[in-house]
Amino acid sequence: MARLDEMAQRRRVTIFSRVSKEDPKHGRWILPLVVLALVAFTYTFVNNLPAAETVVSTTLAAETTTTTTEPPEETTTTTLPEEVMAFISTADSLGATAAQMRTDAQTINDEYPDVTGYGATRDLLSALKADTTAFVEDVDEVVVPAAAAEKWSDVTTSAAAMEQAADDMLDGLVNTSGSEKRLGALEDYNIAAATFDQALDAAKDAATEG
Repeated sequence: MARLDEMAQRRRVTIFSRVSKEDPKHGRWILPLVVLALVAFTYTFVNNLPAAETVVSTTLAAETTTTTTEPPEETTTTTLPEEVMAFISTADSLGATAAQMRTDAQTINDEYPDVTGYGATRDLLSALKADTTAFVEDVDEVVVPAAAAEKWSDVTTSAAAMEQAADDMLDGLVNTSGSEKRLGALEDYNIAAATFDQALDAAKDAATEG
């Protein structure tokens, strides 16, 4: 019984033993100290950094462009009388015909006798003569404005010279031995056709200016 009382007494002593007030966990104070040290280091490092360069932004003023709008130049449209317009149209047609006959005359003579024989060349020159005669008649029938009448006389003269040269080309082939007359007449035909074209332009200018 005494032994049981002794054991109970020991338990009571053990349970109510004095608790130590000392903190056994010393590591809990290390973390705050480390944080404090990092903050102090960062503050010191930042304060020792050199001052940042200041970039000055300069905005250039845009160039000023001055645009001056001028009113368009006034144009005057001149309407030609109907008779003048009809005359110019006819003159242009005659000019095209003269140029074509001139080309035909040159081709006929260039191709004789190597390409085209005597008989075919004779027929071609006969047709050229007939076409030139009809051409002269068309020139004589043109209604010419008064302002172009004087210049038109040069047109009729050169057309007549073309007709004479066409006749001489045919005669040089048929009735004259050799080619001198035929080729000479071809040259005259070309000159007369060129003169006709120049006289035609002068007559058209006179009609529009009058």
